[in-house]
Amino acid sequence: MAKHKHKRQHHRDQAVAKGAAGAALSDTIRSGGFRFAAVFALSCIGLYGLVQVLPSSVLSPINEHVARMLGLLLNALGITASVAGDIVSEKALAFRIIPECTPIFTAGLFFCFVVFYPATVREKATGFLMGIPALYLGNLVRLAATFMISRYNRGFFEVVHVYLGQVFTILLVIVACIVWVKWLDRKESPWSVPMKVIGFLIRFSLISGCLFLVWLKVHHWYIWSLDRFILFGFSLFNYRVPLVRQTVYYYETFSIVVFISLVLAAWSLPWKTKIKALAVGLGFLFFIHLIHRINNVLLAYFNFATLVPVDLTLLVVGQYLLPVLFVIYLVRLQRQTVPSVG
Repeated sequence: MAKHKHKRQHHRDQAVAKGAAGAALSDTIRSGGFRFAAVFALSCIGLYGLVQVLPSSVLSPINEHVARMLGLLLNALGITASVAGDIVSEKALAFRIIPECTPIFTAGLFFCFVVFYPATVREKATGFLMGIPALYLGNLVRLAATFMISRYNRGFFEVVHVYLGQVFTILLVIVACIVWVKWLDRKESPWSVPMKVIGFLIRFSLISGCLFLVWLKVHHWYIWSLDRFILFGFSLFNYRVPLVRQTVYYYETFSIVVFISLVLAAWSLPWKTKIKALAVGLGFLFFIHLIHRINNVLLAYFNFATLVPVDLTLLVVGQYLLPVLFVIYLVRLQRQTVPSVG
């Protein structure tokens, strides 16, 4: 009899626990923070998908505008660069500006962030007036730095290009979002905001710099591991695809460096939470990179290009959106437990 009572009590406890978990999940979904993150993410995915399918006639003027601005900046710095369409050159060195070289993705992400974040119209306008020009100028500085370093040593181009393009770029938009959100919080001292951001930047820069150097050495092994999955999958359908790995650096994989550095730089985040965030984020990035490699095979050996826009959209989502979603999660934790974002 006592045994049956114990079982009934155990079942009641399980039911209560499931009910509590369901209620917590329901409250989370209904919360304003979840709705903001969901709408923000969907709007960014839609924007990035739209950019991938836009005709070149729409994107070319943007590329050419950035090329002209880069040419003006380089000439102002004493470098006699010439501009022809979307190409910036000096003697034998030439850069072609493509959409990834423009602030479309960073400014678009920041725009969606500000639009859907709960704030007044005046606060949103202030965010636009401060954040988007800063991202625009930061992108020009990145391109100019890459050009100038490549000008003096061509061998550094690939390393500088991938670091500034993959790490520095997303850092700019993350800082813009954090600074604006901190500015909205009137409870904080005006001096505490820059100090926290500076501390976060220092930690992120040190961690990402070290991880970047390590990843330069091991990311080919990561691609090799992905290819093992692909070869096994195609072998199930009796396909033998000769995968070739001759790329100097696989740019898309460096989103891993960004995400790991971002999680580790969140000083106040408990290690248990960091491990969960890394598991989710890195799992998502692994999936994106696997899809990218599969798409490369389909395009190269089967001339199947239907998935290219989806593939490129996923890559941009992993590079830009995923880190900012983590920042949103971090800010939400801060407001619940009061520790700083840094």
